[in-house]
Amino acid sequence: MQNRRAFIKGTAAFGTVLAAPSISFGQAQRVFKFAVVGCGGRGSGAVREITQAAARLGHKAVLVGAADFFQEKAAAVCKANGCDEKFAFSGANGYKKVLETDAEIVLLAAPPFFRPIHAEACVKAGKHIFAEKPVATDPAGLRRFLQAVEAAKAAKLSILSGTCHRHNNRALRMIGPVQNGIIGEIRAGVVYRCHGGMSTSNYLRPRRPGDTNAAYIANNWYHFREMSADHLTEQAVHEIDLANWFIGRLPKQAMGIGARHRRSTGNTYDCFGIDYDYGNGVHIHAVARQINGCFDRCCTMLSGTTGQTDVLGSKILRPDGKIEPFPFDEKAVAGRDDNMYVMEHSDFLTGLLSGNYLHEGEQVAMATASGMIGTLAAYTGQMVRMDDLLTNTASPFYNMNNPISAEDFEKGEVKMLEEFKGAVPGKPEKLA
Repeated sequence: MQNRRAFIKGTAAFGTVLAAPSISFGQAQRVFKFAVVGCGGRGSGAVREITQAAARLGHKAVLVGAADFFQEKAAAVCKANGCDEKFAFSGANGYKKVLETDAEIVLLAAPPFFRPIHAEACVKAGKHIFAEKPVATDPAGLRRFLQAVEAAKAAKLSILSGTCHRHNNRALRMIGPVQNGIIGEIRAGVVYRCHGGMSTSNYLRPRRPGDTNAAYIANNWYHFREMSADHLTEQAVHEIDLANWFIGRLPKQAMGIGARHRRSTGNTYDCFGIDYDYGNGVHIHAVARQINGCFDRCCTMLSGTTGQTDVLGSKILRPDGKIEPFPFDEKAVAGRDDNMYVMEHSDFLTGLLSGNYLHEGEQVAMATASGMIGTLAAYTGQMVRMDDLLTNTASPFYNMNNPISAEDFEKGEVKMLEEFKGAVPGKPEKLA
């Protein structure tokens, strides 16, 4: 973590922020007022899950505002959750209106491209944050989000991250035994995030009459690396984060390959194969693929000196071929629900009630960084180090940033992103 600490140490003061909302513990029923920015599937899901989490704790969560680039999406979420539609805001500046409401919690689920500026604004407004993964799509955005994380800590604001497996009972039952040596010292592993679906017609949204570049790009955010960070970082971040957590440290560097085979829009890849070097001879291979009709697998497999296990599985494979049941730590999940999406918000709200706030901002930022070094390695064909994103200003990767910014969207029209082809390896100083 030294490279991340070095970056934070060299960061200037973030600026003045408002005090965190006061939340007391032990009330008969606490009403949590919250808002959401980004009203697609993930945003509407987070609204549902925080509501269920509050009810699980004997309290109540009330939606008081929603923002999305498209008015109809924000209005739909308000209508479905009993919020007056006058608090449904649209456009790239809609989040600013949300921050003017009396929400104490803001759920950030807009395209990842916008996450740094949205998190920054929430901290300045004194709001607790749920930040869906990933939290940036380029190195500059990553560093900007980390600055917001430090400011949130100083302002006593909580950040819940979208790396939901950290709240998954299956993982929580296994993390203790693995870190205590049930499979010995971890020496290697493989991460899989292979499935179809994302490139099907359901995710292809043709340009509509009257669409500006900004509207078209926002509506097809998943297919542009500038908006999504590509699927290794946007989706496989879950499995990579599990490896980081169970190993207990971050990858130092990455190299790998990737390609476009069947994508019919945007500029993202169909597949990745990344070698992550965690130092001390430990390597994790990440395989990510989104192509229909292929074999699917999503898991994190770790091999130790005395056994191998899937960190969300139930068995240990010993070197002699013997299969043993995994000795779960049941105390770690006592009283918990098996729905990890509800449990992450339950843990978040429990922290707010008790004053023992969750601070997962750095965790999700570094999971994002882990995906990002792999993505950039595949795009360029070069070895990419964590320091290249955070502290090494002489590295070509330090400034390998998006050609458009969130501020450009707020000003109005943006220039069209390159489409119908992906990055070409062998060009280390640019992505296309």
